[in-house]
Amino acid sequence: MKIKTIHAHFLISTGNYSNERIGFSVNLDDGETAEEVVPILRERAKKIVGEKADDLYEKRNKLHRDCIQFEDRLDKLRKEWDATAAFLKAQGLNPDAPSMPQFRNLLSAVTVESEVVSDDEDDEEEDNYDEDDEDYN
Repeated sequence: MKIKTIHAHFLISTGNYSNERIGFSVNLDDGETAEEVVPILRERAKKIVGEKADDLYEKRNKLHRDCIQFEDRLDKLRKEWDATAAFLKAQGLNPDAPSMPQFRNLLSAVTVESEVVSDDEDDEEEDNYDEDDEDYN
């Protein structure tokens, strides 16, 4: 018996008790087997669905914790910097020792410029009239 067509359906958990069903129907080429094709289709289905919501929340929480740690570290370094600057000023070694620069809200100063180009406008402008086309209105 030779298998020519595969219908593969996958139920993929998206987290939080939610699932998404994805299915494919494919014709096998010569030399392909169902055992080779099904894992490829499974990976394609996973890619289409994307990451689980729980994984995304976990990544977000980890990034939030990392930000808090970096802010704490920055505060500690700022205190060390200011203490060093105060020491240098008090000893007369560097009376112009600057305070540590403030790095807050730098991202809000960044502006993102974007432009969207749509091919739909070009399609509407095309005239598909052919001189041989008698039914053209």
